[in-house]
Amino acid sequence: AIQINDTHPSMVIPELIRLLGEQGIAFEEAVEIVTKTCAYTNHTILAEALEKWSVKLFRSVIPQVYRYVMMLQRSLLKALEQKGITGQAQAPYLIMDGSLVHMARMAVYGSHAVNGVAQIHTEILKKSVLKEWYQLTPEKFQNKTNGITHRRWLLYSNPQLRKMLDELIGEGFE
Repeated sequence: AIQINDTHPSMVIPELIRLLGEQGIAFEEAVEIVTKTCAYTNHTILAEALEKWSVKLFRSVIPQVYRYVMMLQRSLLKALEQKGITGQAQAPYLIMDGSLVHMARMAVYGSHAVNGVAQIHTEILKKSVLKEWYQLTPEKFQNKTNGITHRRWLLYSNPQLRKMLDELIGEGFE
């Protein structure tokens, strides 16, 4: 499994497809493998913080990966058309939109699961930020809270220290 934590590591999707292709795996199969492997956690609901790359910059920095982003876009368009989504209705899904590559859209398309950093955040994603994606693929949207609190870690990792804390301050610290 690969957990894509926010938009910048979503580059793993086309890069892994490229690497699988170098091993002789067909594009469609590579996309299936990558989608089953990757999950995306969105860390921000602010539109200005959702990472977008200029196509010009993308092509100049990682031209070998850009080709696979274009292939993902074609794959996405085909999938949208199969669901009856055509023309302007495709706009909120496009990975490549004008002169921009939308990393969050690529992360959603190339992952089997999408979540926010807390339940309320996941609900905001479903209702506004990624609303169209949620309507298209509701099964992908799952609530998971990333990480572990120090208290939970302590409760399970060090039973002797937990017992001592219970004795000193009571069980209410849980």
